[in-house]
Amino acid sequence: MNTTKKLGLLLLALSFSNAALAVKIDKPITTPIPIPTPTPPPVIPGLAPALMPFQPAGGTTFATFLINAKKAGSTTIKELAKLTGQLKPFGLSPCLVAADLNATPITCGNGLVKFGTNELYTYGRPFNLQKVRVKLNKGVSQPFAANFRSSVGLIPGDNVGRTVHVHFNEPVAQFAMNLDSGQLSAPSIDSVKFVVGLAPDQVELTQFLQPGTQWTGVQLPSGFTDLAIIPQGDPGNLNPTTNALGFATDQFSVVTAAQFNP
Repeated sequence: MNTTKKLGLLLLALSFSNAALAVKIDKPITTPIPIPTPTPPPVIPGLAPALMPFQPAGGTTFATFLINAKKAGSTTIKELAKLTGQLKPFGLSPCLVAADLNATPITCGNGLVKFGTNELYTYGRPFNLQKVRVKLNKGVSQPFAANFRSSVGLIPGDNVGRTVHVHFNEPVAQFAMNLDSGQLSAPSIDSVKFVVGLAPDQVELTQFLQPGTQWTGVQLPSGFTDLAIIPQGDPGNLNPTTNALGFATDQFSVVTAAQFNP
């Protein structure tokens, strides 16, 4: 076959290919291009605030104590060292208060936990809570705490329990209280609302309670520094004039964010 004939066949083939390509390009696209659906970020369990109806492990649990150095015949520093040793087998650390009745504010752990001034008071011995079963040195006593003042003994001096604000001087992952919600013959509540964090990022959680003592608190592994504890309801107290919407507590358990091990 001569060269001229080969060139003619090649040009003919190219013209057919160009025609076919032109048909494909000119043909309209009838199938819509799908729009990709955005994938939501994964929800990682445990990163949201959650209720914690049990005592935390791996942190520090404070119990309130009063030291009267004059009655003890020693110094507060020496009596605190003795008390710390006495409480260690019980997994407790002492939180010293200024008086056994209506002292405020209550601050534990060199400022790790600080309850709002005139919100959580030292209080006499409630019906349901039990003192630590250790023989305390002379001049050392264990008061409790309550969100209302007491006039004398166990009789509330307030007719409305206070909202208790708690500030932590470093982020904490877990906080819980051994709480006494009362009974028929004492100021009682049916739930507490926890407000975790500060505005505008606050989260509200409600823990319903039974009469008597129970652990209740909140967990946020990423840490929080502020918490509000709001008493709600009073199913047991039949006399509204003595309704304190109150609770009493004797222990505060804290796990810092740095200590937290999920």
